[in-house]
Amino acid sequence: MKRLVLSLVAFATMTSGANASLKYECSRYIGGSYQGYTTVVANNKSEAEKKAYIKFKEKLKKRVDYVKCK
Repeated sequence: MKRLVLSLVAFATMTSGANASLKYECSRYIGGSYQGYTTVVANNKSEAEKKAYIKFKEKLKKRVDYVKCK
């Protein structure tokens, strides 16, 4: 019984980290000039840049040429 419980706990621990999202800090640029930043939660850098671009344009109503996240 102990083995079963320990196995289930170990399995749950390993699988829960597979879909972990990270918080990214994304900067907004206009004409190559830094104009501010926002934060987004995403699974990878590419997704974070897409989310931040949409957030700047639609939610924050800011002008943006491109976004870089780190």
